[in-house]
Amino acid sequence: MYSVLGWLNVVILGVILSPYILNFLNRKFFKTQNKAFRDTVKILRRLHKPLGVAIAVFALVHGYLALGGFRLHTGSLLYLSIFLTALLGGSFYKLKKKTLFVWHKRMALLSFLLLILHLFYPSALYYLLN
Repeated sequence: MYSVLGWLNVVILGVILSPYILNFLNRKFFKTQNKAFRDTVKILRRLHKPLGVAIAVFALVHGYLALGGFRLHTGSLLYLSIFLTALLGGSFYKLKKKTLFVWHKRMALLSFLLLILHLFYPSALYYLLN
């Protein structure tokens, strides 16, 4: 079950990141004003916040089922970065301070990098600390 939740989290994170990625690609390469493209990005933006909450819950359950509790692990670091990303995003949504949004995006990048580490080398901390 924890494996299914883990891959569900990867899919959710992909959907969460997709509006930013699509806008970046459009600015740098496509430069389209296509209505279907803009509508797709708009739908993905609407999904961004509820999926952010969902991943915070699902990731916690995934980690608990996989490890049986809290242990220092690449997944723990990933969860912490996702939680901080969500906290910064929620703070920006409430307070409308640009620096919070900048840090939200930076933490999202860190979360993505930690996801890659977690997927390809999950016990990296074990070898690093021992």
